[in-house]
Parts: sequence; C-alpha cells; structure tokens
Amino acid sequence: MAADVLKTLVWPAGSWKMLKKIIRAWYTAEESGKEVTQKVIAGIAGMQASRLSMNKPFLQAIGILEPEGITLTESGKRLGLGLQNESERVAQQALQSIIRDNSLLGPLWGIIKARGPLNKDDFEAEVLVLTKQGKTSDYFGTGVSVLEDILVDSGLVGMSDNGLRSTTNELKAEPKDSLRGDQRAEPAKVAGLRTIPIPVNASTIWYIQVPDSFEEVEIDRFIEMQRLIFGRK
Repeated sequence: MAADVLKTLVWPAGSWKMLKKIIRAWYTAEESGKEVTQKVIAGIAGMQASRLSMNKPFLQAIGILEPEGITLTESGKRLGLGLQNESERVAQQALQSIIRDNSLLGPLWGIIKARGPLNKDDFEAEVLVLTKQGKTSDYFGTGVSVLEDILVDSGLVGMSDNGLRSTTNELKAEPKDSLRGDQRAEPAKVAGLRTIPIPVNASTIWYIQVPDSFEEVEIDRFIEMQRLIFGRK
C-alpha cells in the first residue's frame, strides 16, 4: 500500500468480526464457480450490499482484495479458506503474509516488536502518525480496533495487561500455489509420460503418469491393480 493510500485510507464501517464474514462469503462465492457480484457476496454474508461496499476499500487497502476490488488476493483467498474451514493455522499464515506486505500493518507490527508492550492510547497514536488521520475521521476508532484485532488474530501480537506485545508465533510462509490444504503440486513431467489429474474431492487432486500410447486392455489392468493396492474388491 503506497504512502498516498495511507493518507486517503477509508476506515472500515464495522468490526473485524464483520469483515471476516465478508471475506469468508467472498471466498465462498469465488469457489462456487458462478458469477461473483457484490450482491451475491452480501447475500452469502447476510448483509446489505451497501454495507459490503462501505468496507470494500479498507479490504483493498490492507491487501485482502485486489486493487480493482473484484477478487481476493492470494493471501485473501488463503484467509478465506482458513475462515471457511475454521483452520486457525491457515488463517494465521494468511494474516501474517498480509501484515508483512502491508505498509500500515507491517510498520505497526515493527513498532510493537521494537518498543515492547504498547498500550491502546500509544497504539492509536502510532496509527495517527502513519495515516495522518485522527478521531475526526469517519470510523477512525473502529479502524484502530480492527487493526489491533488483525494483529492479534495473526498470532504475531498478543494482548497483556500492559497492552499489545510481540510474540514468537511467526509461521513459515507457505507457497502461494498451495491454497488448498490437502492439494499437492503436480509432479515433474517425464519424457514419454502424460500426467493426468484425478479430482478426488473439492480440495484434493491426485496425479497419475501414463505412457503417451497404451493398449485398452492396460486400463483394465491398471484399475484392477489399484483395487489390490487399496484393498478394494
């Protein structure tokens, strides 16, 4: 997020809990394979489309939605996957990636790491310094609370009596092409063999490699061998 975006940041008009409903609904809509519109997403989230529109600029600014506001970013998709499947680890991996890449959340995390526990007033002051926006801005207080909740949900920041503090729960970033928990990358191509993907379920694909040419009887033999391997009759 560029510096000029920081100065013109539109704060969210709802809590982080509500924003997570939007992200989960957006992910569900994209995965449905059908046309994705704000009306459809709002219907899945159980809210008015106008409510969704009010919060979309903020999701764009922090890197959950693409700049054009049509699709989720790669990290946004991972976050949607984690929320939909109630996987705290997947959601944390996504949020940590978003924080590292964002020019508002990243510096806030750095300040907390450098200064130790940061109370709510000091955290709000740092947000004001970074964004050049204060309490006269619409939804400023709501936005500060959302930023705080994102940092805590990521696992990078914890809450104590003294305020926000850095944790040691920094997760290793996952490859961008591994958005589905059980999906495996396609095997390397081998000369003379053709790789065939076999969808097992909505989140898993198996691959087999077969010769470019084969006899029809070999298909029956292959199927019979798989039954033996997996103990099926």
